[in-house]
Amino acid sequence: MVNRATLGIYPPASTIKPFLAVAALQEGVVTPFTTRNDPGYWRIPNSKTRPFRDWLPWGHGKVDIVKSIEESVDTFFYQIAYDMGIDRISSWMMMFGFGDYTGIDIHEESKANMPTRDWKMARHRVPWYQGDTIPVGIGQGYWTATPMQIAKATSVLINRGVRIAPHLLRSTINNGEKFTSQKLTEYETYPPITDVKERYWDLALEGMRLVNHGKKGTARRAFSNLKYVSAGKSGTAQVFGLGEDEKYNAEELAEHLHDHALFTGFAPFNDPKLIVTIVLENAGGGSTNGAPVVRRLFDHVLNKEEKK
Repeated sequence: MVNRATLGIYPPASTIKPFLAVAALQEGVVTPFTTRNDPGYWRIPNSKTRPFRDWLPWGHGKVDIVKSIEESVDTFFYQIAYDMGIDRISSWMMMFGFGDYTGIDIHEESKANMPTRDWKMARHRVPWYQGDTIPVGIGQGYWTATPMQIAKATSVLINRGVRIAPHLLRSTINNGEKFTSQKLTEYETYPPITDVKERYWDLALEGMRLVNHGKKGTARRAFSNLKYVSAGKSGTAQVFGLGEDEKYNAEELAEHLHDHALFTGFAPFNDPKLIVTIVLENAGGGSTNGAPVVRRLFDHVLNKEEKK
């Protein structure tokens, strides 16, 4: 009996890659022209620690920031996390709304957790290690979020830094008389994310468009034959950690250990009317299982509007 939209806490997984891409571009960690080769794994430089693996065992080859979103290239974002460090990552992601209340007008909401050095010391009594930062780059590790936070962060991206609290209450009725609580244009706002180049927002949004419509987009099958153009980002959140030589096999695991399927998206691409963010608990891959659900919701709303 938990309102999972605002109280459900999950690793946001790869849904955060477009947001992190904007931060990395603005911080100069990568440029629009940065390319890297993905062999299927990444290791902390000059270390003998076990490699951090990509979801595609044989890798994606040569990719840039847009393709790394389209194909959800983990190794590209491991490197971004390593180069940015947890201090800059947490600072930027808090601007997108992670680690705080969204401002929605109900009282049942969790802040979830945007990890910082201070948080780990207070919570675990040990310092932050470099290896802690790497999984944060793909929305794993100590990072948790609610579906509402991911939806709000998606709106910040779409609105190019403008931050608006989500709302449910539109009006109140007293003794049969309707009193509008506030105009839609007067919803609570927060200071915008400023000084980010327009091109950086464009690149992140283009990556999300290609997720749904690109030749190698992770969700292209779910969004084929659309009457409109959409955008999105899938995520697959691990529930437990695998050993270095272990391989994930859902058939051998109890259901409560299966990955969570996440997806956040919006449509139409050039004139967004709706954002849909979902978490399917223990359902498996976000692109395989989450994206088709979002597609059906898009169709239901947009096709219904078209018939009006």
